Amino acid sequence: MKKGLRLWSLLTIAFISTLFLITSLFYGLMIYQTAHSVRKTESKLLLSIGKQLSIDPLVKQVLTTHTNEKALETYATDIYHIYNLDFVVIMDMQAKRLTHPDASLIGKPFQGNDEKEALKGKSYVSFSKGSLGQSLRGFVPIYGDNKQQIGVVALGIKVQTLGMLINTFRQGYTIVLFTSIAIGFIAALGIAYYLKRQLLNLEPKEISQLLEERNAMLSHTNDAIIVVNSDKVIQLSNIAANELYEKTSGPGLTLTGLPLEALIVELDAVSLDSKREQLYRQNGQEYLFSSAPIIIQQKPIGWIIFLRNATESLFVMDQLANTTAYASALQAQSHEFMNKLHVIYGLVDLKAYDELSIYLHDILSPEKEFSHRLSFLVRNPQIAGFLIGERQKFSERKVTLLFDISPEIPETHDDDETLAIMNCYRYIHHLLLKIALPEELQILIQYANDNLTTTYTLELDTQQQVILKTGCEHPFFKQLRKEAKATFTIDSNNQTVVLQLGTPYHEVS
Repeated sequence: MKKGLRLWSLLTIAFISTLFLITSLFYGLMIYQTAHSVRKTESKLLLSIGKQLSIDPLVKQVLTTHTNEKALETYATDIYHIYNLDFVVIMDMQAKRLTHPDASLIGKPFQGNDEKEALKGKSYVSFSKGSLGQSLRGFVPIYGDNKQQIGVVALGIKVQTLGMLINTFRQGYTIVLFTSIAIGFIAALGIAYYLKRQLLNLEPKEISQLLEERNAMLSHTNDAIIVVNSDKVIQLSNIAANELYEKTSGPGLTLTGLPLEALIVELDAVSLDSKREQLYRQNGQEYLFSSAPIIIQQKPIGWIIFLRNATESLFVMDQLANTTAYASALQAQSHEFMNKLHVIYGLVDLKAYDELSIYLHDILSPEKEFSHRLSFLVRNPQIAGFLIGERQKFSERKVTLLFDISPEIPETHDDDETLAIMNCYRYIHHLLLKIALPEELQILIQYANDNLTTTYTLELDTQQQVILKTGCEHPFFKQLRKEAKATFTIDSNNQTVVLQLGTPYHEVS
């Protein structure tokens, strides 16, 4: 998979690019506003100085009498030096210059062709090119004592001078711009590093992949999984956990945001800090409870909790134990069979027929020959091993299982069908071991027309019958019967209880 930019680099570039774009835009706007403000300020200054000159007595006297022109030139020179102007030109109504920074141009016509409106009595500012180059000019008409226009004063600042003023401001803005970018770059690195640490140094693609993997695990597991915070409030729950909660609280409800006690009612019965699986019982069902702390940056922030149906786990353990028991029984049977043949052969050879009769009666007793007879009556090794294991399990409770198998159970190649039958057996036996049983338990297994019918007959008091019936109505047993396509009935007559399980079982053709 092609790798893209790392998150740290991506965040830094994005932050710096955004900062650079914003500051550059701001910088451009400020330069434009500064240039416009400088022009406007200088325009007002030109007009203000021009109006001041237009009412000056010396200016009026020279324009009226055409005398004392040297004094006017000196006065004009002082003005543009004082106000940092590039020129101050006073002209008469024929646009002839009376003053100019270049003495050789005095007495010559004004250049630029932008003075015509001023000769008509208007005050304004314009850009034009004259003898000193391109400049910003201000024109103000001069009136005599009789209110008649007698001339015009023109003041100007060259474009180069305006540029220098603007550059002065621009230098300050440029320093601020690069300083902001430098600070922004450092801040971007810091923020990117902080976010990277908060994301556990994971890249966005890695986070999305982990999220999809987590969702897949949570959605497709049969165990109830929930995540709680340090306050024991549920933050996340999978489908199995929500279904478990809906069984007691109604459909359409979710666990997110509820306290942990909403799902695990007896929270004191388990420990969240234990590293081992704990057996937890709720609503008549046993669960294997396990939890693990969630630690981020060496700080615990909550727990992840797993609830597994203990019955299913016990079924798997029983299946492994039964398979082992069946294999051991076959091994022992083979060895014992050869020993018995040698004993029989020896007794016959010695003509000890009385001892032979006693010996044959002893080895053919139901208890000792159960596994031997089972190998002939049950051709399915998985079911045979299961029945051997169940007989041993019940014998530990001082209960004898009396199997009556008629006719023999043939072999089948459908392992799923066999597993479904054993799961139903296993659940029924699990229920029986939880109640007080008589010393003997009759089990009749009949095979006919691709169907296996198993009948349990036992004596129970009323209280034990209620417990047994409640267990047979459990949703898990219903699911097992559905998977096995089985039928099940439970009947009672006084203290006699009859359980009958019918399952499809197809012989090898």
